[in-house]
Order: sequence, then structure tokens, then C-alpha cells
Amino acid sequence: MVNLDELRKKYEEVTSPPGQGNNTAFLKKFLITKEGTSVVRLLPWKDEDKEFYAETAIHRIERDGQFKNYHCPRTKGDTCPICDVYFGLWKTENEANHNLARKIKARKRFYLNAVDRTSSEVKILSMGQKLFGKILDCFFDEDYGDLTDVKAGWDFKVIKDMTGPFPNYDKSLPKPQKTAAGTDAEVATWMDELHDIHNLVKIQEYNELKQVALEIESISKGITMASDDSPSNTNSTDDDYLSHLKNLKTD
Repeated sequence: MVNLDELRKKYEEVTSPPGQGNNTAFLKKFLITKEGTSVVRLLPWKDEDKEFYAETAIHRIERDGQFKNYHCPRTKGDTCPICDVYFGLWKTENEANHNLARKIKARKRFYLNAVDRTSSEVKILSMGQKLFGKILDCFFDEDYGDLTDVKAGWDFKVIKDMTGPFPNYDKSLPKPQKTAAGTDAEVATWMDELHDIHNLVKIQEYNELKQVALEIESISKGITMASDDSPSNTNSTDDDYLSHLKNLKTD
């Protein structure tokens, strides 16, 4: 039987903020949403030349018993050695290789500045693609609009459901009434305290990513040698591969 408490601990471990290890000062910049409802006010970026969010894709790789984030260079239009291995694994007819591919897949992550309504502090709100999609939906919904409008926007309720093995945010939604974010003085202070989310992501050097890719290839070779006679399900993995390929495409 699955131990949900242990599984949740592992989930928190593999989805924690990016790339700073045990840097307490860095981690304090992030809003860690609690189980249940966390109310935030999303803030615009200070300049119109950049969006209110920053986007990355993270390969979460376990090395020496610890998980480490490797930001995918494909988000900047560059070649990613880890993605090269990822696509290569899908081309094999080996289910164990396909499972390894799933583990190393680059997963999209989004960073937004938000006021934590509990503390009135500006924090970095980190989220996956699904919750970010729900936020974007509001911008195009005739009942809402620009959630980041400091004069007439909406607070947003991040609703974290932990009844399953992983957090579910499907019930998250804006509060029903349009309001100002705060007083003029509060808004001015918050805008001065925005975190530099657009420079948050530091992509590792190519040679470091290449070394990680070589280690994954070595693992794959061991898998292939151990399970050459294992049957595979080509149809299902082809569909999965195409889904992953679509998710990893960049503009």
C-alpha cells in the first residue's frame, strides 16, 4: 500500500524552488502554499517590456542521492544535451528507457510576484503549467480580466487539495469582487520590493549539462543490457512521446 505521507514528502522534495540547495535566504523569497486556501494578489512587472511572469523548464535529476535542477536551454532557443538523451530514450523499444525518459523530462515552471495576503509580503509564487493555465484563463474571461491590475483587479485563491498523492489546484480561482490591490503607498512599496524573476533562472554551462546527459546515457545502456528481451508497447509510448514533444516546444 502506498504511504501517502512519504509520497508527499518526496513530491515537495522534487518540486521545491530551483537550484539553490539549502540557501535559506533564497528560499525565504518563495511563497510556500499551505494545504487549503492561500490568498495572494498577483503583481504586474515594473516595466511594460517584460511580462508579469517568468518561464523556465526544469530537468529534475537525481545524482548522488539528491535531486538537482537543470534549467533547459531550449527555453532560450539553445540545444539541450539532456533533451537529446530524452528524445533518444523514447526512440528505443524499451519500457524501462521510457520510464527513465519520464523521470528526466523538462517540466515547465512559472514564477510570479505576488503579495501574500497573510503577511503582506511580496513573495515569488512558483507554479506548474496547470495552475498557470488557470490564471491565464482569467485574463480572457469576461467575468474577470487583468488579475494584476493594482487599481481594479482580483485577489486569487490558491486552493491546494492534498487528498490524493500529489497536490491538486483545480479549485483555485479569483475572489468574486474586483478591488484595488492596496493603498497607493502599499502598492508603491510592493512594486519597489518586486523580486527579479526574469533573472532568477541561471542555465548551467553546456559542458555541465553534457556530463549529466552522459551519466543518463550510461544508466540507459545498463537498462538496455538488462532487459533486451522485455516486451514494449510501441503505440502507447508513441502517443506519450508526442505529448512530451508538444510540451517541450518553445516559441
